[in-house]
Amino acid sequence: MSRIPHVVGALAITLWSVPLHAQAPRTSADTTSVDSLLLRMIPIGYGEQRAGNVTGAVSQVGTAQFNTGRIISPEQLIQSKVAGVQVVDNDEVGGGVAVRIRGAASLVAGSDPLYVIDGMPVVPGTGGGLSLGRDPLNFLNPGDIASITVLKDASSAAIYGANATNGVVLITTKSGAGRQGTEIEYVTSASASSAIKLPSVLNATQFRSAVATYAPGRVGMLGTANTDWLDLVSRDGYGEEQNIAVTSAGPNHSYRLSLGYLDQNGVIKGSSTERLTLGMNYDQRLVSNHLDIRASLRGAGSDDRFTPNGALGEAATMAPTQPVYDPNNTQGFGTGYWDWNTTGASASNPVAALNLATDHATTWRSMGNVQADFRMPFLEALRANVNLGYDVTEGSRKQFAPSNLADQTRGLQGYLDSANPSRVNSVIEAYLNYAAPLDVLPGSIDVTGGYSHSRSHSEYPSVIESGLSTNLLGDAGFPNAASVMNVTTVNTTTLESFFGRLGYDLADRYLVTATIRHDRSSEFAPSNASASYPSLALAWKLSQEPFLRGVTALSDLTLRASWARTGNQPSPDQILAPLAGNGGTPPALDPSLKPEATSAYDVGLDYGFLGRRFSGSIDWYTATTGNLIATVPVAAGTNFSNLVTTNIGSMRNHGVEASLSARVIEGRPGGLSWTADFTASHSANKLLSINGASGITQIQVGAISGGTGNTIQVMQPGFALNSFLVCQQAYQNGKPIENTYVSGDSTVTGCTSNARPYHNAAPSWILGHSSYLSYGRFEFSFTLRAYLGSWVYNNVASQASYQSLSAGGSPSNVSTSVLATGFLTPQFLSDYYVQDASFLRMDNITVGYTFPLAGRSVRVYATVQNAFTITGYQGADPITGLSGIDDNLNPTPRIVTAGLDVRL
Repeated sequence: MSRIPHVVGALAITLWSVPLHAQAPRTSADTTSVDSLLLRMIPIGYGEQRAGNVTGAVSQVGTAQFNTGRIISPEQLIQSKVAGVQVVDNDEVGGGVAVRIRGAASLVAGSDPLYVIDGMPVVPGTGGGLSLGRDPLNFLNPGDIASITVLKDASSAAIYGANATNGVVLITTKSGAGRQGTEIEYVTSASASSAIKLPSVLNATQFRSAVATYAPGRVGMLGTANTDWLDLVSRDGYGEEQNIAVTSAGPNHSYRLSLGYLDQNGVIKGSSTERLTLGMNYDQRLVSNHLDIRASLRGAGSDDRFTPNGALGEAATMAPTQPVYDPNNTQGFGTGYWDWNTTGASASNPVAALNLATDHATTWRSMGNVQADFRMPFLEALRANVNLGYDVTEGSRKQFAPSNLADQTRGLQGYLDSANPSRVNSVIEAYLNYAAPLDVLPGSIDVTGGYSHSRSHSEYPSVIESGLSTNLLGDAGFPNAASVMNVTTVNTTTLESFFGRLGYDLADRYLVTATIRHDRSSEFAPSNASASYPSLALAWKLSQEPFLRGVTALSDLTLRASWARTGNQPSPDQILAPLAGNGGTPPALDPSLKPEATSAYDVGLDYGFLGRRFSGSIDWYTATTGNLIATVPVAAGTNFSNLVTTNIGSMRNHGVEASLSARVIEGRPGGLSWTADFTASHSANKLLSINGASGITQIQVGAISGGTGNTIQVMQPGFALNSFLVCQQAYQNGKPIENTYVSGDSTVTGCTSNARPYHNAAPSWILGHSSYLSYGRFEFSFTLRAYLGSWVYNNVASQASYQSLSAGGSPSNVSTSVLATGFLTPQFLSDYYVQDASFLRMDNITVGYTFPLAGRSVRVYATVQNAFTITGYQGADPITGLSGIDDNLNPTPRIVTAGLDVRL
């Protein structure tokens, strides 16, 4: 994709003469009346509802509360903003972002929420789309998003049925509604990022000493250089972002057009992401405002580059005593880079890999839908809604290593791994809604009934070629490659559903909401393809009762209770694509496979005091999931695969969560204002059972780096999912004793039958705090995040032993943790490496100033992300993704962003 770094900026300059209206600084400290807060409409799935009448656990975050700075993935906007919602990225620029609502709820079937974008439900799975190494939701420009609503409890999400077990995230993009006339907004920013902490490995002096002591026969292999390989593959990453939007509204129509461009380098050389986005929302009201037609269209093209050929891992293991360059080509590779000319060398020159190998992906994604909402002229309370939508993705990723790279000369003689996945989704939905007071009974009803049909067709062609005939990468690949493996996986699924919702409001004090959805999925055999998912939610507005109306300080007090049954099913990406894309064989599917089924309860309390100057909610929940889907080994000869995806057991999740928003200081216009938001959530899970028919009492998971086929986690009844399966390390004078572990009251040699489940990666508590302050034209905000009771297996450290100096064809560098342990061989199963990863992190700090200039409103701002982290964790970063296994060498970046926002 061609680079267009200044096209949007040039366009904005030509628009400078258009009149501009002043805008106040965008903070959340604006005073809002109680009525407007409770009467605001929020999306709930197939319709909207007044905030004060919502009977489930629903949270909405708007632009004023969104995280600031360099935001590439939309999920990052709500990190630490919603109680019970965990957002974790992988530290790679534009990399995958995982979202968990109330913890993990499944195994193979996935624990990602369902995303619904402007009423268009996307295919379940991480980011709701295909992934080529970056987050699939990157096609959405965060600057186009107006609000994100999270349906947390099962009763709120049950209207989406089989895809709703993990919660639902409703993304609403900005439109022209609510404005009159035309407005143009131009936002530009520049950012710089640097690695906070790189993995700690032996320097040249320490490495020479270690080789002399533990591998003296290899001293002659060491060079005289002092090379910091990790420093050579890292850098300061720079980037820019340009966004322009045109918004217009008239008496019967409104629209918003947007164009965005982002170009950002990662802090590891070779990694970058470039994105061009287009967006359009159009709203037209016809037939005396009885017909409302809304169209939404999104499109994006992205160009992603990845650090190639494992260069980062090579930098952590390449001997620091060796030079970078070999100008005389004494090593015989002819590349000008020094490398081991040794059979079975354990590491290779990472600088050569950066400059000679490539890893490049392009992704094109377009999504759009048209909704027609018609209010019947003969019955104003009845309206019909039809929604037609599509979602198309095409991608390409090529990973290439030429045959003259040292590690290729010693092995595969060059390779090309090319994947070209594509997916086409379509959705047709229609529903009727009737909302009116009742004549025969007191109160009012809100009834919705409808039909949904979605279809997904995916293709995953991939070609792996090795033994290449040339070192130059061509578009046609290498027809003369020594080995070619061509694999194509095709998958088509459909989901047909009928759904209904009944809401009853009695005197604005007693509320009842009942929903049901019946799904029929092609993912399962006909006998198990259909399932129904009901829910019931009750709310009692205690503050409306006579015995509390005299409490003037009480603005709102609502007690909620709900029950629901939802479902979960594996998507093609979760079962077929990961293996097929790597040339593997997908696991077999049990012909009697059933959808997972979750039964969940929630009890909540919404409160507000002093005109909702202080407001929030408290929720307790528990959810039990049966028919858990997992991929497990089967006896040889019983199936076409040695793995089968089947139903294996049940689990339980439970927890509490609380939120508080406080307008601490309410100054006069232009005076000091301060709003503070707090969130806290505690969750825990336990595997209840594994089906005995399979003969399996535990399932070992959590593959780790080092050795062959090693795992470090287990799924075992009575313990949390993915608990670490390790042995209790024995110590002498505070130092771990190699290969010696505690078993009962004595010690034993080796870790075999004495391994036991020990801690897990899920934090016991997740805490968040955001403050928004304004004074005059100045604004200041920050967000803090804390994990308590979080444990991580330090796989970077566990690979460290002095054996690396003598193993393989060349000495390999190791983590400095070996200096503390003195281990001669790796002790992968020692609980020494299961480390407390609790932390407190300043996620972002923003300072802004808004001022008028020639009749225009101009806002300048600066943001620091990942400002500091306080932790006792011994690795580079206590946040290692959701797996709890720290084998990620990508460092966390500290990002400084400066920007300009002009409204015309």
